[in-house]
Amino acid sequence: MSGRTGSIWLERAPDRQVTAPLTGDIDCDVVVIGAGICGTSAALGLAQAGVSVVWLEAGVVAGEATGRNAGFVLQGTAERYDRAVALMGRDRARAIHAVSVENHVRMASIIREHELDCAYRHGGSLQLAGSEREEEELRTSARWLTEDGFEARILPASELPPALARYGYRMGVVLAADGELDPVRFVRGAAQVARSAGARLFEKSPVVALEATAPGDVTVQTPDGRVRADVAVVCTNARAGQLVPWCADKVDPTRGQMLSTAPAPRGVFPMPIYADHGYDYWRQLDDGRVVLGGWRNLDPSAEVGHSDVLHDSIQKKMTAFLHSFPELGPITIEHRWSGTMGFSRDGLPLVGAAPGAPGAVLGVGFTGHGFGFAWRAGDALAQLVLEGRDPLVDLLTPSRLR
Repeated sequence: MSGRTGSIWLERAPDRQVTAPLTGDIDCDVVVIGAGICGTSAALGLAQAGVSVVWLEAGVVAGEATGRNAGFVLQGTAERYDRAVALMGRDRARAIHAVSVENHVRMASIIREHELDCAYRHGGSLQLAGSEREEEELRTSARWLTEDGFEARILPASELPPALARYGYRMGVVLAADGELDPVRFVRGAAQVARSAGARLFEKSPVVALEATAPGDVTVQTPDGRVRADVAVVCTNARAGQLVPWCADKVDPTRGQMLSTAPAPRGVFPMPIYADHGYDYWRQLDDGRVVLGGWRNLDPSAEVGHSDVLHDSIQKKMTAFLHSFPELGPITIEHRWSGTMGFSRDGLPLVGAAPGAPGAVLGVGFTGHGFGFAWRAGDALAQLVLEGRDPLVDLLTPSRLR
């Protein structure tokens, strides 16, 4: 199979100096574990508040799921709004959806304030219906979203982009509040802001042991160093169970397949797209490259675990899908990769005090929508440490899964 098992975002990221691993003993107020989007947000909020922060990353900043996705900034959970309402009730679904909208607003504010160069675009997203059932679901979702104060616009087949109408999609819903970006450049830019505010970052420093028996009594061990802190902020998503045993049967490692093409004719897909109940998703970059992922529903039992491996049959299906759009011209795949997400047992993030680890708080289980919730979750964890509470923690407390 052609292409490389490397994320387009990681491979074309600007060169940077990786920070030195932790060696020896160090003391701080708060130790943040994980330098993806949630950990970066938490470290930034804490450092800007003047807290002494030691920040540990097993690999490099944005090197795992944060840098291996499609770069969508979407509202809502992995479930469409009608399904979210059915699962959790109208009021709770509305409140959680509002969190994701707020998450995007806060990300956009950071991008503007610090002039982060991350190819951010606030042009909406498009959800497509490929069947009569899916059309009914989308129309219901759009109606309820509008009734609940969110913006959702129905596109009949006659108004779809020509390539999508020709393919056979029945209709779509535009969510104008959504956006897209280069996830690695965004998180690494924000990480640099956090470091400038005083967060001490140590990459290539995997945590091998966490003892958080009480607030004020936290010890974190890495291969060559040790951190003593008052609080640990655990933002390791799919790997949360390795540090906080309570998470082991609450957050499941779930793999997603991705690919990207060489430049193709631009404008075929004008905004990020979700189809087949969110299992298929793709976008076209400014240079015409298509970034596409998903199709996990073709073999869900195989797409589990932490290994960065390609699933050949899914990758072939994804490639064949792109070849069905002649508007793209001859298709060349330049990158193929996978990434591991943390899926929580109820599909919602776990944000708040870590059960069984009184000296730790969690921001994990984002269920494929890390860029929809994790920045706000990191803010909430910072506020929980600083002030003792945050409204998001009340909404998404891990203890709900006991």
